[in-house]
Amino acid sequence: MNKKVFSVLKAVAACVLALFMMSGLTACGKVNLLEENIIDDKYDNYYEIFVYSYNDTNGDGYGDLNGVTEKLDYIRDLGYTGIWLMPINNSASYHGYDVVDYYSVKPIYGTLEDYGKLIEAAHERGIKVIIDLVVNHSSSVHPWFKDALAYKNGQGGSDKYVDYYNWSSNGRDGYHQSGKVWYESRFDASMPDLNLANDKVKAEIENIIKFWLDLGTDGFRLDGCLYYFDSQQLSIDFCKWIKDTAVKYNDKAYIVGETWSSRSVIADFYQSGCDSFFYFPASYAAGGADCPISSAITLGSADEYWPSVKTLISVAGENIPAPFLSNHDIGRAAGYAGRDEDKVKFAYGLLSMYTGNTFTYYGDEIGMIGSQTDQDKRIGMLWDNKQTNITNPPPGTQHQDYVFDGVKEQLKDSGSILNYFKVCNNARNAFPALMRGTPSRIAYDDYNILVFQKTYKDQTIKIVINFGKDKKTVNGIEGTLAQGICVDGKIKQSGSSLTMPKYSIAILT
Repeated sequence: MNKKVFSVLKAVAACVLALFMMSGLTACGKVNLLEENIIDDKYDNYYEIFVYSYNDTNGDGYGDLNGVTEKLDYIRDLGYTGIWLMPINNSASYHGYDVVDYYSVKPIYGTLEDYGKLIEAAHERGIKVIIDLVVNHSSSVHPWFKDALAYKNGQGGSDKYVDYYNWSSNGRDGYHQSGKVWYESRFDASMPDLNLANDKVKAEIENIIKFWLDLGTDGFRLDGCLYYFDSQQLSIDFCKWIKDTAVKYNDKAYIVGETWSSRSVIADFYQSGCDSFFYFPASYAAGGADCPISSAITLGSADEYWPSVKTLISVAGENIPAPFLSNHDIGRAAGYAGRDEDKVKFAYGLLSMYTGNTFTYYGDEIGMIGSQTDQDKRIGMLWDNKQTNITNPPPGTQHQDYVFDGVKEQLKDSGSILNYFKVCNNARNAFPALMRGTPSRIAYDDYNILVFQKTYKDQTIKIVINFGKDKKTVNGIEGTLAQGICVDGKIKQSGSSLTMPKYSIAILT
């Protein structure tokens, strides 16, 4: 089903919004949704899901694929048009990044049939599905490695899979010992690195890519592609090979890579032709003190934020930027925002003004917390305050802390974090220029105020942001207020003047 069908569902809300616009007033804190104008391309709002901790439908305490299917209406209602599933292959750990079988689903998640049903249901709702492709390494209990290790140690096995991995007869950096031999395993001893220069390994990976694309998968997130080879250029070349291989079987396949590094390194990886690479400098934890969103909110400064609007586009070139606030490897955004509800909201509002595909980590839409261990960052989704149907915490979890209300309660609260996220995503779906446009700044002499416009084809929108903690009157702004995004209060328009509460964003047409 074409995603544009869903725009009909927003028509009544759009009519209500039009009444506000006629009076020059757009309410904020209320879920006034615009009619969607979604283009069938590779630009989407993505939602990252750790299936293990999302939604349990069979009562075993673990999330499952049917649980994701059950929540697709919720996800689409939030304005997400793509989901990224963290590893769903059978694996030896809770997190899944040590794959044991690339052609099956982790048993606690369900079956390949369940996955097929998820794909079908997602596509019916206009939602794309991408999955983790973990090929930098396999599990140490993968049959390939077990057979090769036994052979290398003279304990049986065969030489069939020996060249699938990298070996040494003595200790080296990034290698672990087992018996008489050392094997490359730069992430962990339980994750031996695959020999990606080997043609047989590449043939296996091509089969894996084809297998999942044939099931209807819309693309892949490439795990750890910075470490495919010791040589950065060889790693880039391998990303290109993956991209070229994927489009052989689905010319619309979307490929986004994880290159946790500087702007310059991320820019280099775009030579591969992959659609996107995550823009880590925009994230709270990975960006550190240089995170433009955090700095802009802390200092109330338009000049802290504006360069990033341009920079992430220049890094991606003709490709699609992929900014995000948090993910499964770094602390959750609400924690870095000081558990301040206004800042949690505004941070997502600022992220949403970026060109490209934004990625939201499950639970961030309700302000979930998690920052110390990896397990703490992957705790169960809070569907309601009673913790109904909450999944078991991952083994090793130290903190299971929920600061804000659950989904059920936030859905009823028009001023909640969840409904703020919904308004932001809706704006991105309503204005093609917001996701795809080329930005240019419009001079305005106020430290707290940023005015800029975005143009995409025949659409130009104007964006006005108040970074300050106080109400501001912004004069000389031409255009019609189409949507206001506020942490609290509302934006008023009178002629060419906007009265904007703190931490507010106005979109004008």
